[in-house]
Amino acid sequence: MTLHQFLMIAIMCAVIILLRAFPFIVFHDATKKPPALLLYLGRVMTAAAIAMLVVYSLMSVCDFANPQYGRLLLMTPAVFATVLLQYFLRNSLLSIVGGTAVYMILLQTVG
Repeated sequence: MTLHQFLMIAIMCAVIILLRAFPFIVFHDATKKPPALLLYLGRVMTAAAIAMLVVYSLMSVCDFANPQYGRLLLMTPAVFATVLLQYFLRNSLLSIVGGTAVYMILLQTVG
């Protein structure tokens, strides 16, 4: 490993640790409430990130220059399964794993 690679890894680790520790450093006083904007972002960022992942995942399928309708037919039940699992179970990990399993099963059997 070269010095450059070592420094890159060390800097990335330091940035990740600081980003993870930042809220605890700034809001270490438990008696003070975080600002309203921060509480709002904490509520909506998960849904926004998931929506962005859905758009990114379906973007290649809905390319108008080269449509891949077969993949879209396989992805649609998987997306619905993910939504239903999230609605009923309220567990993101199980929803993602369940939707991925539905897609993989359809891909292996139908596709």
